[in-house]
Amino acid sequence: MDIGQFYRVVRKHRQQKSPATCLNYDGNTATNNGDICKLWSTYFSDLYTPNEHENDNFDQPFYMDVTEKIREYSSQIRKPFNAFFDVPYTEDEIYEQIKTLKCGKAPGPDYVCNEHIIYGGNTLLKWICYIFNIILKCEYIPLLYRHGIIIPLYKGNNKDKSNPNSYRAIVLTSVFGKLHDKTVLRRINKMLTALDKTFPDPLQFGFVPEHGAIPALYTLKECINVFMKSKSKLYVGFLDNEKAFDKIWHDGLFLKLKEIGVTGKLWNILFMSYKSASAHVQYNGLTSDNFSISQGVGQGRVLSSWLFSLYINDLILQLISTNCGIRIGYLNIPAILLADDTTLLSASPKGLQGLLDCVQTYACKWRLKYNGTKSCVLAFNNNTDVDIKLGNTKIACKTDTIYAGTLITNNNKTFERTKNAAKKLKKNLHSLYSAGVNPKGLTPITNTLIWKRFVLPTALYSCEKGIAVRADFIPDWKNLIADWESRHHSDSGT
Repeated sequence: MDIGQFYRVVRKHRQQKSPATCLNYDGNTATNNGDICKLWSTYFSDLYTPNEHENDNFDQPFYMDVTEKIREYSSQIRKPFNAFFDVPYTEDEIYEQIKTLKCGKAPGPDYVCNEHIIYGGNTLLKWICYIFNIILKCEYIPLLYRHGIIIPLYKGNNKDKSNPNSYRAIVLTSVFGKLHDKTVLRRINKMLTALDKTFPDPLQFGFVPEHGAIPALYTLKECINVFMKSKSKLYVGFLDNEKAFDKIWHDGLFLKLKEIGVTGKLWNILFMSYKSASAHVQYNGLTSDNFSISQGVGQGRVLSSWLFSLYINDLILQLISTNCGIRIGYLNIPAILLADDTTLLSASPKGLQGLLDCVQTYACKWRLKYNGTKSCVLAFNNNTDVDIKLGNTKIACKTDTIYAGTLITNNNKTFERTKNAAKKLKKNLHSLYSAGVNPKGLTPITNTLIWKRFVLPTALYSCEKGIAVRADFIPDWKNLIADWESRHHSDSGT
C-alpha cells in the first residue's frame, strides 16, 4: 500500500478548512484576499530583513569586524583555487543526485517538476551539466534558482487564524536550483570526509541520516536515567530559539562557511545566491510583489538545514569548554542540539547558569535570539525552585515539558506519556472515520495494513525508549482495537 497515495485520497475526502477571513499584523488588519496577500508580503519581508532596532542587543564591534572580513573576501577578484569545488561538474555526479529526486512534488517558479528531470534522459542531463558548469565558470546563479514562492500554511490546533505566527511558510523553489544545491552539498561532504573533519558535532542531532529526533530523545532520556538511578540532582534547560532558521545572520554564516573550507568559486556562488535571494507570496490565487531576503538560511532550499547546522555547530564546543555540563564516564555532555531546539544539562544550578551565560554570550555575538519566557527548566531529584536566568529573564521551573513531540516529566514517569499516546491513537483513528475510511467492506488484509501503517505509528512514536503501560490504560487500547474490528465484522458478516 502506497502511504502517500493513501493520504492524498484521505485529504480529498476531509472537509476543507476555511481560509482566514482576516489577518492582523503590525497594527494593520486586512479583510479581503487582496489586502491579506499584501499584508502577508509585508510580514515576510519584515521577517527576512534584519531589524536595526535590535542592534543594541548584539555585539556591535564583533558585527563590524565580521562584516569587514566578508567585504574584503568577497571583493577579491581572484580567490585561490579550491581543488574540491573549482573543477567542472560531471554528468555522473549530477545523475547521482537526480536519482534522489522524488515524484509528486510541487514545481517552483519555473514550473519545472522533478518528473521532467527524472525522465528527461541523457540529452537533458548533458544540458544540465553544461548549465551547471556555466554557473561555475561565471560565478552567477540564475534568478529563478534564488527565488521562492511562499505559501502560508495554517498550523491547526485551533490557533488564531488572524495571527501570522499561527502559520508556517511553505516555500516552493526551482527544481534545477535544488539539483544544483544537492550537487554542491555532495561536494562539500566529500571535502569534509577527505579532510577528516568531524561535522556536525555528535551532540548535534537532526539534518543527519539516522541521527534525528529519536536518537536525541534517547540521549536525553539516558542522561536522565543515569542521574535518577544514582539519586543525583540534574537540571535540564529547554531553550526556545526564536525564528532561528529565518534570522540567521548572512555575514556570520559565510564567515563560518569560509572557515570550514568552502572557498573559491563555490563560496562566491553561494554568497551571491543568498545575498540576492528574493521571494513573493501566493495566497488564494493572488500573487504579491517580490521582496528581498536579507537573512535566514532559506526555507525550501536543499542547503538550508546544512547551513543552519554549520552556523550553530561551534556553540557545542564553547559549551564543552565551560566544564559546566554533566559527565557520564569520559563523556562531557553540556547540551543536546536538535535542529533549533537547544537543551542544556548540568548537575547543579550554578553549572546550568554557567551554560546559559555561555549561550547568551554566543547569541549576542552571532545575532541569535533566545526567548527566556518560552524556555523552561526541569529539576530532577530536587523539589525546590531554582533561580535560573537567561540574560535578565528568569526561566520558569516546570514539572514537565514537550521535547521532540514527547512528554518529559521531572519524576521520569511515563504514565502520562502513555495516556497521551492513547489519545493520539484515538484521535487519528476517528479522523480516518470522519474522512470516510471505514472498515466496513474492507478485507482483513487491508484493515490490518491501515491499522499497522497509519493508525498505530502515531501512538508508538518515541516508544523506542520504552513506555510503562499502567493497567488502567490497557482497556483504552483494547477498546480502540475492538472498535476497529467490530466495524469490519459487522459489515463482513464474520
